[in-house]
Amino acid sequence: MKRSVVVVVALGILGLVHLATISASGAQQALFEEHFDTDAFLKAPTTYIQGLSSQMIADDTLLPFYVRDGKLTSNPVDGDGDGSDGTGANNINADPPGVPFQILFGDKSWADVSIQAKVYSDGGNTGSFGLILRAAPKTKPADPDTWYEFQYTTANSVTGDTTPTDECLQIDEKNSGIEAPGVVPNLRILKAVKNKYTLLAETDFNKSTVHIPEINTVGYDHDTNHDGSGTPTGAYFRFVAKGNVLQAFCSIDGVTFNKYLEVTDGELTAGVAGLTHCEYPPVFDDLLVATAP
Repeated sequence: MKRSVVVVVALGILGLVHLATISASGAQQALFEEHFDTDAFLKAPTTYIQGLSSQMIADDTLLPFYVRDGKLTSNPVDGDGDGSDGTGANNINADPPGVPFQILFGDKSWADVSIQAKVYSDGGNTGSFGLILRAAPKTKPADPDTWYEFQYTTANSVTGDTTPTDECLQIDEKNSGIEAPGVVPNLRILKAVKNKYTLLAETDFNKSTVHIPEINTVGYDHDTNHDGSGTPTGAYFRFVAKGNVLQAFCSIDGVTFNKYLEVTDGELTAGVAGLTHCEYPPVFDDLLVATAP
């Protein structure tokens, strides 16, 4: 059975790299917290969901997101790596095209806030995921994407130099002139305004003096054996917007966070939060939105 879309609606470049130690929550006030003990998050009237992968085009029983075993995933079966296959810019001429995987939630008045999640890849090494702040609410995929995004990318099961692949880019990123990274892991802060993307800040494995977590399936920080064969552990990712300052952090233990990127941009002042991914099978847990520190 075929279908063209799946939607569930329940509702200048600067990269600064240095070590910043902050507490897991500090004096921040939690605005939203989800540990995926149930699927209530997916059913909430304030949650917007979209996504259409190549597997979903062929099988209309599949969904873009599931809550399973206390985690949020896009894999129909644990470890299959399907995730958002078919949504990258390498499929720009697909017919029918994929639909980007997105979850938007929260209050459109959220301004000075942070979003944080624990993440690891479940069966994939090439693709990207992002944490979203100050997003314009959506009710359908045709509504344009407007937001700030902290994006994490890995590719080709390597660290360091790699052959760039458009699998790591959303189609709208490619159409905006954004290029796939040639060094991974790669961290970026992006701005999208009505589907037009701008790269605001970037660092990667070669530039960073601080270890960037490697949470792809064969990455060192993916699991207890550091090679994809152990119990998944992953890492924590935090994106902060305060005034016109945007900051991106990562942490291995969820306590000590390293700041990798900081940039100023004041165009977007408030909006909902969200998650997105492209050609990747990320697993999310310990989702937290709080007031900005």
